[in-house]
Amino acid sequence: MSQVTEETTRTERVLSLPLSFPIGLPGFEGHHSFVLGALGPEYGPYLGLRSTQEDGPSFVIAQPSELGIEMAVDIDDFHQSLLGIKDAGEVLVMLIATLDAEGGLPTVNTQAPLVINVTNWRSAQVLQNNQAYSMHEAVEVPLRDRSRIHNANELVE
Repeated sequence: MSQVTEETTRTERVLSLPLSFPIGLPGFEGHHSFVLGALGPEYGPYLGLRSTQEDGPSFVIAQPSELGIEMAVDIDDFHQSLLGIKDAGEVLVMLIATLDAEGGLPTVNTQAPLVINVTNWRSAQVLQNNQAYSMHEAVEVPLRDRSRIHNANELVE
């Protein structure tokens, strides 16, 4: 079993990146092909993850460090083998966000993070046996903030 910390999970934003989930996601086992993509500057650190199948599920995800969350992820031997992970530097950790129906701050699932091997883009949701992690961890980063558009435009000029 290996452990991945935040220092080993940095990535650049991309417009569209295909991800393979060999065993699907819990509740969506029949969905194996997803696309990871930017939602736009107003969404800050949040990205979209959507199934390539028609009418498939879509999720909002983000890196823990970009939400102010420090965590170490344990990856068991089964998932290391399934994803072809040989080194912690190959791993990107993402958290699935749950959106508040009333427009409040989202929560994220730290109990079952997404683990992505950045060398082959194979991915899985890996349940953590850490009592400190929660399915609904509160975050202070709003999903959508129009002020981010202004800040993004200043960087381009």
